[in-house]
Amino acid sequence: MSANPNIEALERMGAVRPQWTAVREARTALGLEGRVLLHAGPPLLDPRRPPPPMLNAAVLSCLHEGWARDEAEAENMLGSGAVRLEPSYSRNVATPLVAMVSPRTTLAEIADRGHRYFAFLGTGSGPQQRFGSRDRAILERLAFREATLQKGFQELLDAPVDLLAIARAAIREGDDLHNRLSSATTLLHALLSTRKTDSEAAKAALRTVAEAPLYFLNVWMPACQLALLSAEGAPGCTLVTRLCANGERIGMQVAASPGKWITAPATLVRGPFMKGAPENPQFGPATGDSGVIDAFGLGGQGLRHAPSLLAAFSGFLQGDHSAEMLAGFHPILETPFALDTALVKRSGRAPLLSTGMVSADGRGLLGRGICELPASLFV
Repeated sequence: MSANPNIEALERMGAVRPQWTAVREARTALGLEGRVLLHAGPPLLDPRRPPPPMLNAAVLSCLHEGWARDEAEAENMLGSGAVRLEPSYSRNVATPLVAMVSPRTTLAEIADRGHRYFAFLGTGSGPQQRFGSRDRAILERLAFREATLQKGFQELLDAPVDLLAIARAAIREGDDLHNRLSSATTLLHALLSTRKTDSEAAKAALRTVAEAPLYFLNVWMPACQLALLSAEGAPGCTLVTRLCANGERIGMQVAASPGKWITAPATLVRGPFMKGAPENPQFGPATGDSGVIDAFGLGGQGLRHAPSLLAAFSGFLQGDHSAEMLAGFHPILETPFALDTALVKRSGRAPLLSTGMVSADGRGLLGRGICELPASLFV
């Protein structure tokens, strides 16, 4: 075994070239049959009693699928186990915040030389399932995705989209690629605008990208996950390969022990509340699969790229030392990457998670924030 077992793993991670290749229905892409919903994070403590924001999202998915006639029936089905909640990682799909993947859900396929990971396809601006409210207008957005966006993106993806090329340029324009993705989304829109845009569905897909500054996030999550998973199974390797949360627990996996979760209570995400946040907001616990971006070395570990975020989080940060915990230097992005548990312990500091703040009582999005990962994950 090499004196440094991380070296070969870093080379494999740096060689991954993720591309957005297609959009597909979850039923066929994942083999998702029956009354099953996929949620972000490690397994829930009790899948029949998810946190309120996740319950709201699950109720809406039951209505979207036609499994329930009303919200009360949906809640009963979830509480009885007639509709099952399973973690999305078990089906190779990344899910933002509290969004749910059901059999009808349109997914983005991210691929690298035969390896695939899937993304929850965003529905644009307006009410969003991932924010955790029970706004019935979200059902219209989900139906729009399945009826129109699926067809539109199928037409736009007549050739793969190189995600690293977009990410490289966006980092240089001030994106951390987790809480700030406006440059990456603009670049994605510009690229897709060069494709076949004659149909109304393709035009609708382009408008959807243009109106949502964070649209790149969903396809970037599985891109990072593909890179990290390439390190799995390396004996003695201390690099993080999974990092996610479900509103109850934060979970992490390390390359040397694939499939073994290390978990801790989810920490509160803190930051400035956005204009229009629910009244009397309280900081909520971390949730979502997007922590994989921070484990990759961007997001919380890449705040030095995003001066606007550093300024916004200045009152909630004890300094940004996160680059000290990254083991490698990415050959394409030309930035430090790959969160290393050994370096975390050596630094004596906690890695950062830069993510969205969702109201713990299910009232929706509060803003964007930052939190430290629990020290117990690295003991």
